[in-house]
Amino acid sequence: FFKKIPPPPTRITFHSAFSRFFSFFNPKQIFKISWLSFVILTSLFITCLNFPLFSYVFSIAENLQTFLLFFILYFCLLFASFVLLFLPYLGKILLTLLIPATAFCVYFMHNFGVMIDTAMLENVLQTDTKEIQEILSLKFLFFVFIAVVLPLYCIYKIKIEFKNPKKQLMLQLATFLTSLTIAAIIFALSNAWLIPFLRTHQQIRFFNTPFYQGYSLVKLIKGRYFAHKDFRILTTSASLKNPKDKKLLILVVGETARAQNYSLGGYLKNPTNLYTQSIPNLVFFPNFYACGTSTAISLPCMFSYSKRAQFKTNKFTENILDILQKAGVYITWLGNNSGGCKGVCDRLQERYLFTENYDGLLIDKAKEILKNQNQNLLLILHLQGSHGPSYFKRYPKEFERFLPTCKTNNLSQCSQDSIFNTYDNTLLYTDFLLQSLIHTLNNLTSYKVALLYLSDHGESLGENGIYLHGMPYFIAPKEQTHIPFIFWSNNEKLNNLARQRYSKEYSHDNLFSTLLGFFEVQMKENLYEPHLDIFANP
Repeated sequence: FFKKIPPPPTRITFHSAFSRFFSFFNPKQIFKISWLSFVILTSLFITCLNFPLFSYVFSIAENLQTFLLFFILYFCLLFASFVLLFLPYLGKILLTLLIPATAFCVYFMHNFGVMIDTAMLENVLQTDTKEIQEILSLKFLFFVFIAVVLPLYCIYKIKIEFKNPKKQLMLQLATFLTSLTIAAIIFALSNAWLIPFLRTHQQIRFFNTPFYQGYSLVKLIKGRYFAHKDFRILTTSASLKNPKDKKLLILVVGETARAQNYSLGGYLKNPTNLYTQSIPNLVFFPNFYACGTSTAISLPCMFSYSKRAQFKTNKFTENILDILQKAGVYITWLGNNSGGCKGVCDRLQERYLFTENYDGLLIDKAKEILKNQNQNLLLILHLQGSHGPSYFKRYPKEFERFLPTCKTNNLSQCSQDSIFNTYDNTLLYTDFLLQSLIHTLNNLTSYKVALLYLSDHGESLGENGIYLHGMPYFIAPKEQTHIPFIFWSNNEKLNNLARQRYSKEYSHDNLFSTLLGFFEVQMKENLYEPHLDIFANP
């Protein structure tokens, strides 16, 4: 007759809610979660963290249905993989590696529009603390806290509940087969468009973070540490044809300079060549292209005998500097670029590597060297030039001519106009340095003198949402491959040839034979290719 009255529900007071919230941060408090829930949540988290991938697919998909089917297919395949991998004790370890790798790759891909492949990883391995400090920002630290620190802390706080071995095995097998079945059905229903879609847009794989980056890392390690490393000698007979004819060449290797922003080539927004535009006998080559989109590739490539199509970073062979040094040319390398000379200058007798804020010290050092030389000399200046994303740090205050500027390394916060102005200020400062060098060379009348300026690669400044450089070459925008090439000489014959040929298309592939031709190097091995020498006799 009498009903048992249940106790009233517990009211969540401010004090209890406050206690529950902070219990999450109690290191002794552990939360339990089933294995299946853990796999579903982590699969969903990694899938969503891959938003650059799905943003790209959404931009190229013909309709919403295509995008949704791709999303579901990706999730099912990722989920099936995690079902197999997330075994007792192994799941947490894998996620501890997977989450930071995914987050870091996603941040740089999303914010700078870069692709992280083998070449980019090579750059990362060769970076220094100066470059790392310039990339750090409050936005980056906040992203790391949200996408890395909090998820890893959650993983630390939970205890995954597994069933007994037999039931757990059956559950994993059933879950794996179910997810694969769903993926197979989607694939079967959509393969008529899916296969052509993936073949047409092969660059989708570059966005598959961190799995494509893991593949690239394995490829890099294999090439670096397991490749055949016998050093290849190109020549043993190199000599100068006329050693008594004194020749001096200054080769200035710029950093991240793109041809589109050179007023010598018709750029109208800012006079980036204010200092050199009136120098007599100075010739700008408007159709010059890099053999890579990153310093780690393009710098060794431009000095290599191999052409861009055949060049491999794991080839251990002599470069043009080794040959010129054997022939009797005195070579000095002056570098102010982060990451050094990428192995190009390792065998030179004289090299100076700096880490100064501005490139002006290289000019001072070059002038000092020129005072004491009376032999065939190749002087190489490797600038930090226009290295991003902190363009505003690349020039002294007095060269901040084009306003407004972007004074942050987070380029997405700046207008494209301010990014262009800041970048153009870096080019203006480089132009001033070239003018200073040419004025010094003008006084060396006893030499056959020339100056070559070319960049290692170009730069994207926000076109189509892409910043910086390092895109795979076959999909890289022109801004990253089209570079400036400037020539000046006191030799009238060379000047005439430059004026006749400036409009032709050239690339880093031409540098090897051009340097051999300038110093008139002869050898039995016949490495010189006249058709690649920009200034070869007609």
